[in-house]
Amino acid sequence: MRFTALLFILSLILRFASKTNKAFRNYISSIHDVKVMIKTADGKRGRVFIFNLGTVRSSGGAKHPYDTAIVWADAKTGFKVMASQSNEEQFKAAAAGKMKLDGMAFFAQWFNDGVHLVM
Repeated sequence: MRFTALLFILSLILRFASKTNKAFRNYISSIHDVKVMIKTADGKRGRVFIFNLGTVRSSGGAKHPYDTAIVWADAKTGFKVMASQSNEEQFKAAAAGKMKLDGMAFFAQWFNDGVHLVM
């Protein structure tokens, strides 16, 4: 439940930032129809973030198509690492096999860099 709530709150933050944060708005303005999924490995929880020419949309659920996915081993790990906002914790999770990327890694890094602009 906390993981799902965190993803929903992140969607609100990104949508708000796309309207009020000039640096973030510029960062996402040239991206056309990129879908970034954050989900659990079992596919029970997730949310897709859709960036299109400066706008951000989001939809709950882990079954949406995506360009890249950040896949967490479980919701507890995903919540803990994402809530920490620590690149070191992300690296540790990836090294331990608790976080994996699916699809185009470039967009996962692009997404992470964008989130750091608003957090």
